[in-house]
Order: sequence, then C-alpha cells, then structure tokens
Amino acid sequence: MATVTQKSVLDNGVRVVSESQPHAFSVTVGLWMEVGSRDESPANNGVSHFIEHMAFKGTQRRGTLDIAREIDRLGGMANAFTSREHTCFHCRALAKNLPQMCDLLTDIFLHSSLEPEELERERGVILQEISGLEDTPDELVHVLFGERFWPGHPLGRSILGSQETIAALGRGDILTYLEGNYLPGRAVVSAVGNLEHQQVVDLVGPVLSALAARPAGGRRQPPQPQAGLHVVESDLEQVHVALGLPAPRTIDPRRYQVAILNLILGGNMSSRLFQEVRERRGLAYAVYSYLSSYRDAGLLGIYLGVAPERAVEALKVVREEIQKLADSPVSPQELADSQENLTGAILLAAENPESRMSRLARNEYNFGRDVPLAEALEQVQAVTQEDLSRLAGELLDQRHLAATVLGPVDEDALRRELNW
Repeated sequence: MATVTQKSVLDNGVRVVSESQPHAFSVTVGLWMEVGSRDESPANNGVSHFIEHMAFKGTQRRGTLDIAREIDRLGGMANAFTSREHTCFHCRALAKNLPQMCDLLTDIFLHSSLEPEELERERGVILQEISGLEDTPDELVHVLFGERFWPGHPLGRSILGSQETIAALGRGDILTYLEGNYLPGRAVVSAVGNLEHQQVVDLVGPVLSALAARPAGGRRQPPQPQAGLHVVESDLEQVHVALGLPAPRTIDPRRYQVAILNLILGGNMSSRLFQEVRERRGLAYAVYSYLSSYRDAGLLGIYLGVAPERAVEALKVVREEIQKLADSPVSPQELADSQENLTGAILLAAENPESRMSRLARNEYNFGRDVPLAEALEQVQAVTQEDLSRLAGELLDQRHLAATVLGPVDEDALRRELNW
C-alpha cells in the first residue's frame, strides 16, 4: 500500500506532519524544536545541548529510572540530538505503543524537572565530552576552523559549548533560555510508520496546546565568511587540516547541484581528492569533502590528515584539485556516476524510519511541505554538466578559501611554501 503524508497545524502554531505506512510494524515519532546552538549567546553557548542531555533525566511525573524502564517496556529506543539549528527528541517502538510514546515524548519535552543533582551530574558528563573533543584532533580541527571561518557568529561556535560556559550555566539560565526559545511556532511533530494522522494529532494536540503562543523576537543573522590560513601549532603525530569555501544554503534551488559537485570533489572513494591525494600519491589515509547547509549559509568543507613532512605537498595538491574543478568541465561519466550515487543515498535513507521521520520534519521547516522522493530524484537527474561548470566557477574561488592547520608545523614556513 502507498504511503500517505498529512499535515495539521494546532491553534498555537505547532505543526504535526505524518507519513502513514500501513505495512510497517513500528512507529517513529520526533518532537522537533527549531532551536539550536546558533540561537545561543557567547555566554550560554552549549545550553541547547545541555537541555538535550537533560531530556531523559526526570520529569514531574517520571524519574530517570522510570523513563529508562518505560522505554525498555516499549520494546524500542528513544534518544535526542542537538544541531546548530534544531533540537529533536525521538522514539521508535511497535505501532501499538504509539500512545505511550507520545505521552513520554511530550512529558520530557514540556516537563523536564531539571533537578539540581541531575544537572550537576550531567554537567560533569558534558565537561568530559568537551575534554574528549580536545583529545581528538581530527574533530577538534573542525571546531577551530568554524571559529575562524565564521568569526564572532554562533554558527562558528561548538555545539557542545566550552568548559567555561558549561561550568557557569545554572538552572535559572536554562529555564530562561527555554522560556525565550521553545515557542510553539518553532515546534514540529514528525511521525512515520503504521499510524493514522488524526490519532497522532489527538495524542499530542491537547498536551502541546499548553505551549502559549508568543511572538518570536529577532534572531538568526547570516554569518560573514572569512578567508585565510590559520595555524595552530600542536605536538601531534599528524597534521590535521580543515579547509572550506562558502556554499549555497539549505533552500537554495542549486542544492542538488552542489551535492553532486561535492561528490565529484571528495565525497566518495572515486572522487578526485580521494584518488589523487590518497590513491595516486599516498599523501593521506583520510581525505574527504562534505557539505554543511543552513537556512542562510553553507560550507563546502575538506578534511585531510597527513604526516608533517608531507603537509605542504598535500595542501598544494588539494588546492590544485579545487582549481582544476573550477576551470574544467566535469566529464559525462563523473556526472552520471555522482547522480547514481546521490540517488542511491536518497533511496537507501528512505528505507530507514528515523531518516524518513527526519526528512519529513526538515522538509516542513525548509519548504513548508512534504517533498516527495520522486521530485527529489527528478531534480538530481536534471543536473547538467553546464550547471556544474557554472556552479564550480562561482563557488571554487580560492580567494574565498579558508584553512585551519593543526599539528607540528612551522607557521612561517607553511605560509611561505604555500604563498598564503
């Protein structure tokens, strides 16, 4: 039987979107809030992620162990995540348990008790998480890159926050942030599986209607990217490099073009960077490119880890490959292969209930409607060589290139060798 997608809007602005899959055994429900680390100030950086950590630490009706036991009894899983633009609390279980799932999610969403003892315990966990990041240079380099690429902007700060901000956050700070940002107009309930849309509305509607509709204040100014080379000397075994260029935002009509361009540059094993840097020259074990897209900004990023004595050579090769892609048309084979790769990724994700739930919510936030898979796949296949040449010529301008180099390097020598 075909899937059916439906949408309802509560009186206070909460949106409920669902996709009915009569053949499924399970239901996946996500309670989303369009609030993330980019909505934080320098002083409360990390508060969104802190709230996510507290999601399953007790409510007015349930203790921490009660929540864990209830999730286990449902025969499923529950979790939460924080991104730069969203926070999501989600659960998957057998379809018969949909009422309990909705009750649990709305309870932890609306009524987290934020008990002082649990706050302090979780604060310690987050501080360890931050320390772990500082001990993981291939992840840390991306944080350092973001700080320089979008200087002074919340998109450039770590989702985790810093040791200083997390240590200083109090219960009152968290409650103030929730009061000012967790507004019904920013909430989306996304449900996928063996369900009826009206049943979901009836389960979450009366509870989420308790969120008072309030106007949202001014927020989310676009960042201004900054090019240039930033070197952080550190006593490591490898040199870790993050590079990036401004890219289209999430809702840009060229989003599938840039996704294909990324695949050709460094998005898979047959990409130009992987083949030239690793396979042909043996310069690095890890080298890849990636896309990070937001409502008003985007990043086409590159990462590689390289031996110190080969760092200059590797960076020169990366810059040469960027320039080649900017100057010369991609081959018909590269285009066709990348279209097939992206098509496969979209369809394989569609077999995962959590991915479908996420896609449903993100389409609602970005486009205000469901975007059928057939429409997305049609746009992938519509990308031409001319589209990519035009886009590459615009995006791959090395005057806008930024790079952060972390490791045992001499900054003056590196700048001199790279003429940067």
